[in-house]
Amino acid sequence: MNLYSQKRENIGISPVPPMGWSSWNTFKKNPTEEVIKETVDAMVNTGLKDVGFTYINIDDFWSSGRDENGQIIIDKTKFPNGMKAVADYIHSKGLKAGIYTNIGNQANYATLASGGYYEQDIKTFAEWGYDYVKVDVNFASDRSEAAYKKEFTEVYETIKKTGRPMFLNICNQGGGKYENWAPSIGNSWRVGADIDHMPKGSKTQWEGVLYELDRSAAFPEIAGPGHWNDADMMLIGVGDDGGRLLVMSPEEQKSHFSLWCIISSPLILGNDLRNISKETLKILMNKEAIAINQDALGIQGRLMYEQSPGVQVWVKKLKSGNKQKYAVVLFNRTDTETDIVLDFSKVAFNKKVKIRDIWEHKDLGEFKWSYSKKIPRHGVQMLVVQ
Repeated sequence: MNLYSQKRENIGISPVPPMGWSSWNTFKKNPTEEVIKETVDAMVNTGLKDVGFTYINIDDFWSSGRDENGQIIIDKTKFPNGMKAVADYIHSKGLKAGIYTNIGNQANYATLASGGYYEQDIKTFAEWGYDYVKVDVNFASDRSEAAYKKEFTEVYETIKKTGRPMFLNICNQGGGKYENWAPSIGNSWRVGADIDHMPKGSKTQWEGVLYELDRSAAFPEIAGPGHWNDADMMLIGVGDDGGRLLVMSPEEQKSHFSLWCIISSPLILGNDLRNISKETLKILMNKEAIAINQDALGIQGRLMYEQSPGVQVWVKKLKSGNKQKYAVVLFNRTDTETDIVLDFSKVAFNKKVKIRDIWEHKDLGEFKWSYSKKIPRHGVQMLVVQ
C-alpha cells in the first residue's frame, strides 16, 4: 500500500519532520517545571532553536491521574504553576509545547490514561495551549490493528474538533500493523519499541539505534509531508543511565544523526540540554545534515543495497532544480574498518556526478561510474550527490 500521496487535512502541521526535545530519555519519571524552563532557555541559548529545533515535549509523569469527578490531577509538586503556565513559558521563547497521555482507561501508576475522556482531555490540552500530543499505548487492553485504528481515530477526530492545530504522535510501539492505518490518522507513528528498551533487551545505546533503523526501513513509502515514520527519540548526548546501557562513541553518535536525517525521522532530542558538550552540539547543529532531513520533497531514504553483510548504501531523493540531487549515507555497521563503494549503476545515478561531503562541509569533485571511501567501524560518510 502506498499512502505517500494521500491528501490529508493536517498535512500543514508537519510538512517536514518535527524537530525538538523530549523529557523522557534523560528525566524519565521526574520532569519538573524547573527542568522544562531551564531546557527551554538552553534550547535558545545554545542556538539549537536557530537551526530548527522547535518542540519542547513533556513526556510521562506530569500527572497523577484523575479526581473523583474525572478531572486531570496535575502533579503540583513537579509543576506548581500548572501546565498552562509551562506552555506559556515555552511559547514566550518562540518554541512549541508538547504533552503526553495514553489510550486505554487504567492508570495504575503516576501517568494519565485518556480512554473515555478523549474529548475532555484533548480540549484541556488545547485550552492550555499545547501544540503536540504524544499518545502512548501503556493501558490499551486490546492491541489489535482494529482497536488501535478505532482509538487513535477517535483521538484524531477529537483534536480536529478543538480547532487548534496539534501534532499527533501515535506511540504505538511499532504494533497494530500501523502501516495500514496510521498514515491517514497521525502526523507520526512509532516503528518499534523504545530505542532504549527494544524487545530482546539492549546492552548498548548503539543496539537501539540499529533496531530502530531496521524497523524504519520496513515501510518507507508510507512516509511523506504531514506523516512520518518515527524511529523514536535520539540518544545523542544521552549519558550513562546507571550503567544499564553502554553510551555511544562520538563516531556512533554522528552515524545516529546521519541515519535519522536520511530516513526522514522526526529529530527529537533526549539529552540534557542544560549540560550539553561542544562535541554533541557540533553533531546536532550540522545545518547540511538537517537540511537533508527537512527536505521539502519529504521522501524517506531507503537502503539501496548491501555491499556485504552490514556494509550499506542508503539513498534519499532531494528536491532540486534542473539537476537532480540525492543524499547518500555510506554506513559501516560492522566492527572493522572497510571500504564502501557507491556504485552509480546500482542507485540509478548518471555515469558522472558531483559529490559533497556533509560532515567535512566540502566539495569532493566529480566522479565517474563509482565513488569509494574507507569507513570506520560503526561509522558513516554522508554525501550529497548531484
